[in-house]
Amino acid sequence: GTNARGEVVGADAYEGWYYGHSSPWMKITGNVKGGDYNEFVGDNGNYPDRHDVMIVGNHHAREWMSYQTPIMVMEVIAFSYGNIGFDNDGDGQVDEDPWGDADGDGILDDDGDCLALDASYQDSNGDGTPCGAGDLGVDEDYSEQWITDLVNRREIYLIPMLNVDGNIYDREEYCPSPAWESCPSGGWRKNLRDNTVTGITPIPDLDEEVDPSCDGVDLNRNYQFEWGAPLGATGPLFPGMCYSDSGANNDVYNGPVDTVDQDGDFKLNEDHVDGKDDDGDGLTDEDWLGGNSEPETKFIQDLTEMNDDDEDFSSEFKATLTFHSFSELVLYPWGHCTNCESPDHEQLIYHGDQMAEMTQYTNMQSSDLYPTSGDFCDWHYGVHGSYCYTMEIGTAFHQHEDDIDHIAVRNLGVAFYMTEVADNPRERADLAMSDVTNQSLQTPDEVNIPDEGDIPIDMCIDKNFPYSLDVSDSHVMWRTVKPSRMQSDYGPREWSTTMWKNTVFEVVDSENCVIGESKNGTILRASLDISETTTGELHYKVMLGTLSGGDLYEYPTQGSYYTLDLSYREAYGSVLGSLFLFAIVAGFVWGGLAVCLRMMLTDDEEFIELADAVLEEEMKTED
Repeated sequence: GTNARGEVVGADAYEGWYYGHSSPWMKITGNVKGGDYNEFVGDNGNYPDRHDVMIVGNHHAREWMSYQTPIMVMEVIAFSYGNIGFDNDGDGQVDEDPWGDADGDGILDDDGDCLALDASYQDSNGDGTPCGAGDLGVDEDYSEQWITDLVNRREIYLIPMLNVDGNIYDREEYCPSPAWESCPSGGWRKNLRDNTVTGITPIPDLDEEVDPSCDGVDLNRNYQFEWGAPLGATGPLFPGMCYSDSGANNDVYNGPVDTVDQDGDFKLNEDHVDGKDDDGDGLTDEDWLGGNSEPETKFIQDLTEMNDDDEDFSSEFKATLTFHSFSELVLYPWGHCTNCESPDHEQLIYHGDQMAEMTQYTNMQSSDLYPTSGDFCDWHYGVHGSYCYTMEIGTAFHQHEDDIDHIAVRNLGVAFYMTEVADNPRERADLAMSDVTNQSLQTPDEVNIPDEGDIPIDMCIDKNFPYSLDVSDSHVMWRTVKPSRMQSDYGPREWSTTMWKNTVFEVVDSENCVIGESKNGTILRASLDISETTTGELHYKVMLGTLSGGDLYEYPTQGSYYTLDLSYREAYGSVLGSLFLFAIVAGFVWGGLAVCLRMMLTDDEEFIELADAVLEEEMKTED
């Protein structure tokens, strides 16, 4: 079809130069067969009210962990969706040790499984930190309900291996097996574009074998934003230049210079992609210098720009994540400039800090590691406003096979965190940094159950929290269950098939509540329509949304809920009714007793008369 730039493209436009493979990808959302169909992208399951997140692995061919981790994310989703209340560590508890420091005590091992081990077993991944991220027993029992909620409220685009061509070449040709021995700190990085100049004219020889001295483009230097522009950034000495006889910065070659006059003004490359009107013609970024020249980066560009569920002419991706290796870092924009800050600098730091806590990695601005031009996150953030993070995971390009599991496990929570904040990452950061999300839902011992009528459930909201009263975004979710003696051990797993009901909130203006020790809040109250004759348990939790479209603010967090015992509340009637009932009961009881006594006495008299008659007859016979 026709992409956002007016180019007519077919599926083969995204196939690798050498082996001809396109990048595999998967769309994940609840009821993926429903929703709208995007003819260009080729996917169903497009819902205007669901927020999108993109997770990409393997920009660089040799970085094997960068695709192992997204594949494990896919596996966890497949296992967890609808599999509510699974006891992952077999300790008889459910969802007690999610990713990160759930209880805020500074210890990742929330349930103490790892800490209970002998000290010699507490550093199972050998990184020098006992019971740290990735160690056995740490973050091992996450909430399947939370993952199910994320899938139902998000559209997840998972691209585990972007650079298929380069990865095949790295594994099969460049680094003999085992690669962690033959290429411990090297390997093939780029795709397989043919750049070699033959003869005296710069015409590539399309029939030649791969020339390692020059062929290929570094995909993470090939995105258009600030492509080839900054001095000092990693890239060719001259943008778009890579000749085998010079080899200058060849490993990070960023692709050819663009040769098309996109705006038809008979000028070339006068307004490169930087968010500014460089040529003063009233248009922005309309005649770029280069970038997005490769099948793989074109695929990312078209998937991003043609994904517009609500038809507002902007990309749906407000959160993006890309896995790389190695360095154990969390990187956020900008990458193209040093001593510079983006408009969302503090907010980007905040989310980076949350992911750094989960992984025990270091959070830093990308250019503080080294400046880069034309990278994925600068383009996604600079052009589309997407909060984008690069996870530099692991300790080697070709990670030893014994380390794959614990490194992938260490980084699982990051993908789900980015999925959660994909609704409005800036707002989430602002609210969290202002401590506005520290709000409280009534616990079971605080709920006042009236003698009759609906049961009120209150939420104390910070007055600065921009809550929405739309029932689709903000509501109490509840259900009633009636455990029997045989169900005495039932928990979230067994009750998961019982459907939840939603009840809308109303603002209570006549009352106030207190958050923390002294902060006044606003009461939102939901009145649950529960019959007075209902007994058993009430399960309840809250989901809040914001006026700007944020959602999935959950209380309690990560899919858990509160349990309230319900007793019989039906009244037994009025005093007169009770006396009348007593009279009826007494009449039946005492009346019945009198009848029984009469029958007993009557029977005795008849028996005596019969006995006398028999005795008299016997006496006559003897005479």
